Amino acid sequence: MTSLNPSPRKQYPLSVVLTSSGIDAVVPGSRLELGITVHNIGDRSSIVYVFIEERSPVLRQWCGSMQERLALAPDQSGEVTFQIDVPPAALPEILEYDLVVDGSDSYQDFPPRRYDHYQLQVLPAARVVGGAEEPTFYLEPGSTSNQPLIVQPGIPQALQVWVDNRAERVDRFRLKYIGVPTDWQVTITYPKDTEGLGLVVEADSLGLNPGDRGQILMTVTAPINVLAGIYVPTLRVISANQPDMNLLDLVYLQVNPIYQLQPLLQILRNQVRRQPALFEIQLDNLGNTPRIVQLLVEHLDEPDSCAYMLETEAITLPPQTVQRVLVEGVPQKWWQRPLFGGGRFFNFRVNLQDAEAHPLPINTLPSNLLWLPRPWWQLLLLLLTLLGIIGALVWLIWWLFFKPPVLPQLITFEVADSRYAQANNEFARVNWEIDNFHRVAALTLTGTSPEGEIISTPLTFNFDGRSLPQALIPFCTEQARQLTCTNVRTNASRPGTYTFNLAVRPKGRRPKRPITAESSPVVIDPRPLILPEITDFLPSRLTYQEPGPVSDDEQAALPDNLIDPTGIPLNWLVTNPSEVAGLRLIARGEDDKLLGELRFPLEQSPTGEISLPESLQDFCQLTVSALVCRDVPTGIFQVGTYTFELIVVARTAPEAEADSEPISVITEAITIQPAAPVIAQFQINGQDVQPKYLIPVSKGAPPPIITLTWQILGGATTTAELTPVPGPVPLAGGTALPLNPQGNTLITLQATNQAGDAVTRSVQIETFDPNPEDPAAAAAAAAAAATANAAAEQDAAAAQAGSGDNGGSSSRPTADPDIISPTDVPPRFD
Repeated sequence: MTSLNPSPRKQYPLSVVLTSSGIDAVVPGSRLELGITVHNIGDRSSIVYVFIEERSPVLRQWCGSMQERLALAPDQSGEVTFQIDVPPAALPEILEYDLVVDGSDSYQDFPPRRYDHYQLQVLPAARVVGGAEEPTFYLEPGSTSNQPLIVQPGIPQALQVWVDNRAERVDRFRLKYIGVPTDWQVTITYPKDTEGLGLVVEADSLGLNPGDRGQILMTVTAPINVLAGIYVPTLRVISANQPDMNLLDLVYLQVNPIYQLQPLLQILRNQVRRQPALFEIQLDNLGNTPRIVQLLVEHLDEPDSCAYMLETEAITLPPQTVQRVLVEGVPQKWWQRPLFGGGRFFNFRVNLQDAEAHPLPINTLPSNLLWLPRPWWQLLLLLLTLLGIIGALVWLIWWLFFKPPVLPQLITFEVADSRYAQANNEFARVNWEIDNFHRVAALTLTGTSPEGEIISTPLTFNFDGRSLPQALIPFCTEQARQLTCTNVRTNASRPGTYTFNLAVRPKGRRPKRPITAESSPVVIDPRPLILPEITDFLPSRLTYQEPGPVSDDEQAALPDNLIDPTGIPLNWLVTNPSEVAGLRLIARGEDDKLLGELRFPLEQSPTGEISLPESLQDFCQLTVSALVCRDVPTGIFQVGTYTFELIVVARTAPEAEADSEPISVITEAITIQPAAPVIAQFQINGQDVQPKYLIPVSKGAPPPIITLTWQILGGATTTAELTPVPGPVPLAGGTALPLNPQGNTLITLQATNQAGDAVTRSVQIETFDPNPEDPAAAAAAAAAAATANAAAEQDAAAAQAGSGDNGGSSSRPTADPDIISPTDVPPRFD
């Protein structure tokens, strides 16, 4: 056991109220709502986790959420409800689970509260009552949920099952049970049968003639350690003639609670010398219900004379178990311990209280502990300590008032050099020599300007004991009482004129005036200014191609100038990056229109180190002499013409060049060309188009309607147009088009991009009357139509030839209108 720290009695900070009594009965097809209310009675806000630990995987399938969380402020309550939906096809059984309320994240000293072995009793759905000729049964004695049968542990409980065979056939019946705990003893006895010459044999079922009644005896014996509660097993009588018939009934059995708790206080060590007194509380739960016992130590002497520590203040005892709780006693006020004699007694008692107000045979357990007197050697040690204190006081008075102080002396203090250069990253350095340095408490080195302003951060070196500060070990040497330091680095590195002051603070409790010295002036020359320069700034290419539609066979033949989604990549080289405060990248479109700007700041540390921004770290390499960047993405990938300007923001600039031109370079015009459009699909009534169609239409019939579908692949600037109607259309779609009942219709699908590249597909549809009234008029009309068709075909061929050079027209040759091929005739429109 680990040592217990003295602390006052603490109340559990979370109060829990459950809607369940521990055993809940439900029928299939219903819902059980399990409510838990938590009240935070502690002094801090808490996150409380409430969850169910199932002992059967079936319960997780019925409960949608097995864990909930509450955020409770002090003196705030919250409620959690678990909904358990029992399916209609659930079989009668008993499911066990545990409830846990855990607030240990906020209250680490208190373990989670557990409510173990809660039961969910699934009852039969309904008792199926047969017809007038079907068998029935009933129980004696009967039981209900309000009047259950009382079962005594270890004593058999007999149940008589009377079965009536109302059928017209001989039948045999067997008795089965569900829901009886496995540790219970169940015996089923059937009436003995007779065979042959009156021979009596054991039977495994009940045989009944038509209209007879028989008895099956069932004996249920609960174990000695059975838990209190109501148990609801299900009895089923199975007919040999009708095995699928459900003859069910419930038996309500109640085990009354037995409250027997035997407390006992045992003394393990009640004499206190150097270790605390130790006692053990033994709690023996001889009953059949779990008990929650709260413990409290009560002082019978002065309240603060002795501290008592309980291992736990509340303990849960399952039935038929024994648990022990340790109690420590530690006397307080060490000065009240007896010097001699028989010692001092401290009386106390442990009060017991049942959390659920169940009876206890003993409520208090009295005891005491003995604080033994001090050993004789402590008296001698006390005497020697008093003599030592008196001697120390005498020596201290002499040291403070009569011994002359020894002060350190600053012999020399000077600068190591009178001039330094910032270009060499040099710091001003000083030398000094101190006598009696072991009397030095601290050194403070300060740099000031000629006007007396502090321009160098003061350095303080503290002397702990007789050892040198870690920062002075590389520069100083010790010889007897003398300390010599050379080339000690100061914080002065910026250009300017410095005068250094060294202050030596002597040791001693009484404040003494520091010993100071001042050096001669020292000059740090500034670094000569070299402005940065952009020596290279250009794109990887001047012309890019917008990605367009490609097939798998064309994948390997893609051009290498396709634009990447990250945009146009740029390259540059900037010299003298130490003088670059940042970069500005400006993008402009056509007509010098400003599109946006990217800024890349270059941070410089106090030591002069330059760091790249995160956006350039993967593309740039920084050296002392140059900043080289390759393929820096700009994010511009749309079709168009662009120029980029790179501006270098210098870190410092001379006054004479304050009005000079900025450091900038502009690229040449960079063009992103659009992708050429492609007609991937053009269909009539779900079939690829042919150059020409002839459709017969009887006179007076309604105009035929065709369905056009198409799909065009292209870039962002690709547009599509379908003529004669509806005109502009989306790149993929479909439309229904009525035809002229007597005449020609030329349908053209054209796709164009921003650069003027175009691709065209055309189809000609001619309708005619298959049964003309006047053959001569029909012949004349056909001739006129043929002439018009020929002219239309020539115009279409000319248009396709003109667009084929730009977009690669995919139009097919036009067939002779007088020759009608069966493959050219679409299905007849009636």
